[in-house]
Amino acid sequence: MNGGLLPKMPTRSLPSVPRMRKIVGPGVIISAVGIGTGEYLLYPFITSRVGLTFLWAAAIGLAFQYFINTEVARYTLATGETILTGFLRLWRGWAPLFIVMTVVPFAWPAWMTSAAQMITFPLGGGNVTWIAVGGLALIGAVLTFSPVVYQTVEKLEMFKILMILAFAVLVVVLIGWRPWAEIPSATMEGIGRLPAEVPTTVLLSALIFAGGGGVVNLAVSNWARDKGWGMGIHAPRVVSPITGQEEAGSAAGYEFEVNDEELAKWKKWWTAVRVEQFFTFYVVTLVTIVVFSVLAFSTVTQGGYSGGADLGFIRFLGESLQEKYGAWLKLLFWSVGAISLTFANLVVVDMVARITSNILSTIYLSNHARWTEAKIYSTVVWVMVALGALILGLGLNQPFVLIAIAAILNGLVMVVCCVLIIRVNGSLDRRIGISIGRRCAIALAALVYAAFTTYTITTFI
Repeated sequence: MNGGLLPKMPTRSLPSVPRMRKIVGPGVIISAVGIGTGEYLLYPFITSRVGLTFLWAAAIGLAFQYFINTEVARYTLATGETILTGFLRLWRGWAPLFIVMTVVPFAWPAWMTSAAQMITFPLGGGNVTWIAVGGLALIGAVLTFSPVVYQTVEKLEMFKILMILAFAVLVVVLIGWRPWAEIPSATMEGIGRLPAEVPTTVLLSALIFAGGGGVVNLAVSNWARDKGWGMGIHAPRVVSPITGQEEAGSAAGYEFEVNDEELAKWKKWWTAVRVEQFFTFYVVTLVTIVVFSVLAFSTVTQGGYSGGADLGFIRFLGESLQEKYGAWLKLLFWSVGAISLTFANLVVVDMVARITSNILSTIYLSNHARWTEAKIYSTVVWVMVALGALILGLGLNQPFVLIAIAAILNGLVMVVCCVLIIRVNGSLDRRIGISIGRRCAIALAALVYAAFTTYTITTFI
């Protein structure tokens, strides 16, 4: 896997596993991306058209991403490198391709635009473009001036998750138990069926963005490295070039001697990572999807909303909540949505900057005296802000359209990522590498993403 591009990995010891509370983090961040697209926007809209029959897709889509996330984390646990560095060990040509596959799908500021529109609902109007541009600028400032970027992102997204879970508890109390009783039968009825009542682009968006989607899943590796998972404890963290102290180190990682002592520590790490991803990513995200879908199911009569897949539905749902429970719940619903979407866009910008700076500092600017990974990161952050502002300035400010574009592009990216994950993790020592069962799960995910994306593109054409 060396390929003459990166130095061979020196040997260091695998650290011991800390307490679980010090491991939790990357799963929270990636679930925070989904709680703002699939969970808040897409699945409630689909539920308003076809009831609770499409929830099966959320459970399966999240299961695929759980396997992808943990396999991405496996490589960083074993080497301290990001999975993208592993891809670059295979072939230098992945560098420009992954920069394109990262920037193009996520340059569309769909999340911030959605948040801006929701801010205008209670205000009775406002300039969505200027609000969105202001939000992007605020995101750029937060990521630029954070001394240790990962810590700031983790704290903000942890706040978001706790806010969402508190809202979910409130929803459960308000709507009672009856709507929940219909979930099993509705799910069984809908398994394997793609409802004709919903545009295929919306269905694909729901499948892709139930959780992360695209290169967002690869960023689990970057967050795991900064969190200090496994051999990532030896890697430098991304800091602010203005307020932080840059840490010495390189993109190349380390390996550990696979003996009985190190294997014992490895098994504990591998168990801890799977537990972290299962509860903070899979369970939290699935519960959120179900809660917001049931909220729409119990508030909006099936077929009661005749509009398209846009934020008009969120406005309609908010006004329906006001009629049933009072104006306070409408305002709370819109506020939770606006905050969630803003924080989701923050993670997207952070993810794009992390992956791009990782590639550039590994291949093109390795050991550069001036352009360190931290400085490249901050530069990319503001490039993303500028791109978002430009797109909005051109009048492309329809959130669902932007999300659909991102989903189609990310569906194709997911196929490439799945194939490369199997190849890279298959190169690890067989005692710590990917198992046959997990190879099959990732391969199946690739086939599903390929089929769904091809079907969507063909239908659209």
